[in-house]
Amino acid sequence: MEIIKAENVGYVYKTKYQKIEAVKNMTCSFETGKIYSIVGESGSGKSTFLSLLAGLDLPSSGALYIQGEDIRSIDRDKYRMEKASVVYQLFHLFPLLTALENVMFPMTLKGVPIKEAKAKAKELIIKVGLGEKILKQFPQMMSGGEQQRVAIARAMASGGNILLADEPTGNLDTKNEVHIVNLLKALAHEENYSVIVVTHNPKVASETDMILRMQDGILIEVQKND
Repeated sequence: MEIIKAENVGYVYKTKYQKIEAVKNMTCSFETGKIYSIVGESGSGKSTFLSLLAGLDLPSSGALYIQGEDIRSIDRDKYRMEKASVVYQLFHLFPLLTALENVMFPMTLKGVPIKEAKAKAKELIIKVGLGEKILKQFPQMMSGGEQQRVAIARAMASGGNILLADEPTGNLDTKNEVHIVNLLKALAHEENYSVIVVTHNPKVASETDMILRMQDGILIEVQKND
C-alpha cells in the first residue's frame, strides 16, 4: 500500500553567497511492507530528501503526500510523533536515560501510563534482539550496535509504520551492520513498515527491495532488487 508520494518535489536553501537547489523535481512513491535505499555521492541531496520525508522541512516546490494528505496541511509534530520516526548514524539516544527510559520516551510524550509504557518498551527492546540486562544501562555503557538497536526500538515505540534511517550502519562494524540491516528488513517484511534508508554503503543498498539513486539533487535511477 502506498504511504508516501512525492510529486516534482524540490527544495532550495540559501547561504550567505548563493542559492542551492538541493533537491530537484523528485517524483517517487513508497509502500508499506518494503525497504528502500537512497544512494548517491555526498551532496547528492539524499539526506535533504529524507528530512523532507520526515517533515523536518517543507518542499520549496512540488507536493509531498502522506497517506494522501499534503504534508503542508498536516500537523508535522504529530506526524513525527505518531507516524514517522527517524534513526540516525550517531544514535541520538538521551545520555542520562537508560535504554528502557529511552524507549519509553515517545510513549510518555503521548500520555501512555508509565506501567504500560514500561511493559511495551521492554517488549520492543527484546524484539530488536537485546536481553533484559540492557534495560538499566545508559548509552555510554552500550556498544554502537546496542545503541542503534535501542534507537530502532525507540522509533518503533511511536506506533507509526514509517521508519526513516540516515546512515544507520555508518558507525558500526560488519557484524553489527548485518544485524541492523536484517532488523530493518524484518520491520518492513514482517511488521509492514515502510523503511527508507539513506546509505553510502553498496552492501546495505543491495539488501533493500528498491534502490533510488540520486545525483546533484535529481533522481536518476530506480532499481528493483531481486
